[in-house]
Amino acid sequence: MLTILRKIVESVSSAESLTLAMQNLVMKTKEALGVDCCSVYIKDQTSNMLQLIATDGLDPKAVGTLTLGFDEGVVGLVARNLEMINLADASNNPNFKFIPGLGEELFHSFLGVPIVDQSILLGVLVIQQKTPRKFDEIDESFMVMLAAQLAGKFLEANLKKEMAMLGKSVSKTVSGLPVSKGLAQAQAFVLRPPLLLESIEIKKCEDPSIQYELFHQAMLQVQLELDRLMLKLNQSAGSPNSKIFEIYNMILNDRSFVDEIDQKIMGDSLYATAAVKLVCEKYINKFKEMEDPYFKDRAADVKDVAQRLLSKLAHSQVEFFDFSKPVILVADEVTASLLVEIPRTSLKGVISCKGSVNSHAAILARNMGVPAIMNIGESIDEFDDHYIVMDGTSGKIIIEPDNAIREEYKQLIETENNIREIAEKELYDSVVTLDNQKISVELNAGMNLDFETKGNFVDGVGLYRTEIPFMLQDNVLTEQEQINNYRNFLISFKDVPVCMRTLDIGGDKQLSYLKIHEANPALGWRGVRLMLDNRPLFMTQFKAMLKANIGLGNLKIMIPMISSSKEIEETRQMLDLAYNEVKEEMGLTDEQLRYPKFGAMIEVPSAVMLLEELSRTADFYSIGTNDLTQYILAVDRNNQKVAHCYDPYHPAVLRTLDYIFKECQRLDKPVSICGEMAGDYLGILILLAIGYRTFSMNLSSIARIKYLLRRIDVSKIKQIIDDAGLTNIEKIKTNLKNYISEQNLTRFYFE
Repeated sequence: MLTILRKIVESVSSAESLTLAMQNLVMKTKEALGVDCCSVYIKDQTSNMLQLIATDGLDPKAVGTLTLGFDEGVVGLVARNLEMINLADASNNPNFKFIPGLGEELFHSFLGVPIVDQSILLGVLVIQQKTPRKFDEIDESFMVMLAAQLAGKFLEANLKKEMAMLGKSVSKTVSGLPVSKGLAQAQAFVLRPPLLLESIEIKKCEDPSIQYELFHQAMLQVQLELDRLMLKLNQSAGSPNSKIFEIYNMILNDRSFVDEIDQKIMGDSLYATAAVKLVCEKYINKFKEMEDPYFKDRAADVKDVAQRLLSKLAHSQVEFFDFSKPVILVADEVTASLLVEIPRTSLKGVISCKGSVNSHAAILARNMGVPAIMNIGESIDEFDDHYIVMDGTSGKIIIEPDNAIREEYKQLIETENNIREIAEKELYDSVVTLDNQKISVELNAGMNLDFETKGNFVDGVGLYRTEIPFMLQDNVLTEQEQINNYRNFLISFKDVPVCMRTLDIGGDKQLSYLKIHEANPALGWRGVRLMLDNRPLFMTQFKAMLKANIGLGNLKIMIPMISSSKEIEETRQMLDLAYNEVKEEMGLTDEQLRYPKFGAMIEVPSAVMLLEELSRTADFYSIGTNDLTQYILAVDRNNQKVAHCYDPYHPAVLRTLDYIFKECQRLDKPVSICGEMAGDYLGILILLAIGYRTFSMNLSSIARIKYLLRRIDVSKIKQIIDDAGLTNIEKIKTNLKNYISEQNLTRFYFE
């Protein structure tokens, strides 16, 4: 038995982490003693609670989540008395506590020993047997010796500190702002700049001319480095993303910025590093003090430029380790340039202590399809040498998850990948349901152009977000730049209609060169309201769209945030004017310059009540369910305090959607859905039952939605909805889930 004891202790000591050490412990102890169950609990040194850290016999889902007080259960009694307890049938003991779902009811015999170091409790080690009997003296001696050896080995292997830390939470969970959806798990790659801006000392130099030369050499090196990164980005992620680095070049080419640093060096005789620090911090503070969120985020760009200059001046660069294994990048402030430097095949996720939805890094992460969470409010030290799982949809991060959680995420990611692979085999097939209903599946485009234009796998583009390129640079796109963007996209989808939404800016979508300061931007100057007040910008966009469509004829145009008949009428008049001007300017016929279909987005409740009036001007309608939902419910979905009230399946929302469809049928007007509801499995089934047949969704949803729709019967879905009624969403969810299960499609379903 001593040999077995020694092997168990050695296995624990050599483990890479406490989690693995404890898992080895319970497995080998159970095997050595021939028992049915072995578990170990550790003590949280701050709350005096015991936490189940490993088990071989109880429900593994309880690991990391089950906690017991010293006054709870027989395990708590062991901890409270610091004494071994040996029971033939623990369930008969007055201290026994039944915990549903744990699986402990299968076991009768109980032997628990405290793990103690110098009278300080570290944890409790437990073995259990299904057959009622008292464990013998050999079992008792083995467990006592093992507990004593464990206490010593924890200290020797420096695991006691880790044990105390993990006692608070074996799998520490933190959360932040989700900016790019998706699941990921990998080792954390914590990046620290070699020379921090904050750590630079302000010192005078003896020879300013040398420092002047060093600074300008560093400027040149950084510019060359940024040119390289821009080229790399253009080759991998689409040209619109390269606009991000134009901000960096604007900073480096800003004469006043460079002159100020030169003045600090030559005029004040400062070291180049000190001059960079003083000038850059001045610019950073200026940006931080601005109210506009876009300009606030530019402080991060200035800081990134400063860090790169300091790295060159210090003759050191960020040293990336061998990226042969997947990593989740963790940094105090992740920048766009940093994302591009890490191989895409290795980068599984991004975590930034600072940052926002509108930062360039966030925009680029979404375009790259990399899960990202920002503004977590934690130090990067929390992630050092740790394995991480992250959910870019909820903003949840688990540091050092236990084996059960790792396995769960691994299966979720594998399931996602498998489902995607299966569904993508049918990506290019049209959609006809089991009861022969033809469904039109279209694309919401503009965020990820490199992937969105790889072939005509959809029936059309239901929403092309024209504002994205505008948001990625600090000046208005010229007419020719817009023509190039629009024409390239129209050509990519030349065989299907492409519906371009005019600039939908304002609210949470800001342009750096058009400052909008409002207490309630969701109800303010945005969408068509803003564009009608900036008619030259509106006319330029209309002309660019029309010119891009010459010889193609697949352009449709729709207007966002319509709330009155006057808005749609004035907008139509502007399009008429633009059309006539382009036709005359270029000497084109009506056949050469086709007049596009003209539509209105239904996002505002007033537009719902004006469908008949709007139909005199609009050729079609497209429903933006995201804004429509928040306006119906008076809920800002970006406000965490009320986000739980945002519900696209609220009876008021569903009844409104039902009313819109029936009214459009009466008016003989085509209507489609282009909000997130169309890409949700539950949402699209309800919409089908209401009567909608045209849906536009993000790229990531298309393959699986098409796969699902080919395997359902709309008439049966409609019967399910009719039986429950649009007000009973819980019954609808239950019945739809049962139906999907009958169709063997459960893995495609989620709440």
